[in-house]
Amino acid sequence: MDQVTVRCTVDNCHYWGRGNVCDAREILVTSEQVARKYPANVDTQQLSAILEEVGETPTGSSEETCCKTFRPKS
Repeated sequence: MDQVTVRCTVDNCHYWGRGNVCDAREILVTSEQVARKYPANVDTQQLSAILEEVGETPTGSSEETCCKTFRPKS
């Protein structure tokens, strides 16, 4: 599979890279409803367990989605 470039303008995120590119190895985007059940951000080790538990989370619009990969810069 080709590498996907994820653009991000949140410059206080640990994964924010030069040129507004996300440097995270994996990104979790889920529904806002499911996102409320988990920590503010998710690391790679938690990702597999969450995906297994949650499954698919359809939404009706982009406003109903949430990126759980955000982690503040130290």
